[in-house]
Amino acid sequence: MTHGLVNSGVVLHWKITEDRYLALKTEYSVPDFFSITERLRAALPGSIPHPVCMFTLGATALCINYQPSIKCISTDKAAEPFDIPDLQRALADSLGCEGPHMQNIHSFGQQWCSPPDAHLPFSDLQVWYKVCLQQKSYHDSSSLEPVFTINAFPPNHTWKYGHHNVAIFQVDAHHEWPASGLTGHTVVNVCLIMYPISPRGLQLVWDDHLLVYVQWFDMVPQQQADVDLATGLHVLKQVKYASGEFLGDVFPLDQTKSYAHLVPHFGEATDV
Repeated sequence: MTHGLVNSGVVLHWKITEDRYLALKTEYSVPDFFSITERLRAALPGSIPHPVCMFTLGATALCINYQPSIKCISTDKAAEPFDIPDLQRALADSLGCEGPHMQNIHSFGQQWCSPPDAHLPFSDLQVWYKVCLQQKSYHDSSSLEPVFTINAFPPNHTWKYGHHNVAIFQVDAHHEWPASGLTGHTVVNVCLIMYPISPRGLQLVWDDHLLVYVQWFDMVPQQQADVDLATGLHVLKQVKYASGEFLGDVFPLDQTKSYAHLVPHFGEATDV
């Protein structure tokens, strides 16, 4: 009898014999997103469809499927299944913040400037339910880490509240991941991966940019330390507006720097 166990990019095949287990370790090749991106950059202009599905920034490479999960959905209708009531306002504010060429590093904490029904230069979006991320090894930049998936599924019959993963985003151009650690970076919940569709006959300044709607986690200071003394980990709390809504914003997808794992922090009592 043979069983397969996948763990951290290694497949362990266990063959059960009379008295013992024989473990055979089989490595599979790790894809190189960085080399593929370089080949795409060298391709002839116009030979690669937009948006570009694979790109790198620093020590991080990102990849989305060529075909979106939702080929076309209006911005107001996209807000409903993903439960993002402030999506249109966040898109309008992000447009105003980033400027005409989207070359600024977007940061959190800015006041809303746009009304909930703000006018947008586009009406439809393409949507992806996941993005794949690969990083170079911190200790050896010539070595590649396994590929991880950051999910952004809306609520459905399987996931009542959706299926989201947490990521680390760069919010300060003067600090680079991973050398700066969390300085100049923030932890976010990835809720919606999207691409604005240019109206027919027009080309938006966002035409080659993928966007992502995220919700912000704040770091909770601990007594006499920045981290929890028992675990050595940062304690996070999801930020809310005074209205009780989670603090969300729209970022260029390429500000994604790493995946992150959250561990539940249980108190002395549970909420009933």
